[in-house]
Amino acid sequence: MRRFRSILLSLTFLSLFLFSACSHAGDDLIVKIDQQEITVTREMYREIETGVNVDDEKDYDLPLEYLFYQNGVKVVDSVKVIQDDIATTYVWREIAGSTYWRNVSQIEIDGQLYSIDQLNVQSGGFDFAVDHSITDVAALTAEALGISFGDKNSGFALSAVPVEHVVWFFLDGFGYEQFQFAVQEGILPNLSVAGDFYPSYSIYPPRTSTVTAALLSGLDSTQNGVWVSGIRSLNVPSIIDAVKDSAREVLVIEGSSTPFNYPNAEVVLSGDRDGDGSTDDNVFSHAREAFQGGIPSLTMIHFHGIDDVGHTYGPYSEEWRVKVKEIDQMMGQLLQELPANTLAVIFPDHGMHTVVGDSELGNHGNLILDDMSTYIILRTE
Repeated sequence: MRRFRSILLSLTFLSLFLFSACSHAGDDLIVKIDQQEITVTREMYREIETGVNVDDEKDYDLPLEYLFYQNGVKVVDSVKVIQDDIATTYVWREIAGSTYWRNVSQIEIDGQLYSIDQLNVQSGGFDFAVDHSITDVAALTAEALGISFGDKNSGFALSAVPVEHVVWFFLDGFGYEQFQFAVQEGILPNLSVAGDFYPSYSIYPPRTSTVTAALLSGLDSTQNGVWVSGIRSLNVPSIIDAVKDSAREVLVIEGSSTPFNYPNAEVVLSGDRDGDGSTDDNVFSHAREAFQGGIPSLTMIHFHGIDDVGHTYGPYSEEWRVKVKEIDQMMGQLLQELPANTLAVIFPDHGMHTVVGDSELGNHGNLILDDMSTYIILRTE
């Protein structure tokens, strides 16, 4: 009898163990990215969720795109959701802004919660190989100035280095797709011939503060800790630190406010001094004054207007075209006035996609080509 109870107890423990193992396995999610299979566990979900939800006082929605980007996807074309042998395919750009990761195998699409068995992801992007990213600009700057910053190589072949000055022209919200459209429309006579043009990718999420963190650190958002736009400071070294450590100066010319903190840099807030609704003309004036008075080793000039107008009226709108022409004219003049022995680096932080049925007619922040495709233009004087 005692032996029977012992066997029964052992079988009970074995059943509980098997039930627990099966239940845990059932919590996992199979994800296929371009036919490469990944098993997503609860631990992986918690790691990503904790990295994004850095403020316990705020309730962050967790976009499903964080899972894709963590696994190397820069642009998503479509996803196939498999639930109880029923497969539904979605065009990603149509649901990207309303798809959230609620638990390991639970996703929300347009307010509807689904418990899924498998997720198949078809990636997208440029039709040609692209080797560059916004994270290359910091290393490029260090190479151009002949200073040390990390161990990353920018991948650019610079013919005349070191230079005395590097000037960053930061064209907010004017991504690759928007640039090419403007070229085709004939409204970009100066920037279209400004220098050597290199297609590149932004980082996720493609928002100004997160991209600025990647720009300054030379590290992706998965590496520098700035995964959400609410974080405004780096906990890793920046190119500004490296320039200062080499006994040189940094100047940042901004609009009305700074999207990110620039410690150790002189920051000029241009504001909208003439009340015309834009800071770009004042940024332009401050840039010209800096050129005439003598710029330091690193200068960043941040034009916000294309992004601002794109949000309000939509990219490719008539108002947007007027703003693009204006920035192109300003850039043409500034490039002509660059001091000698200067490397100009022109880039956007992200692109923008058209929005329908919202208070804004343009937005960005998703793993779609309109938002993630960017470029870097190099010009040496």
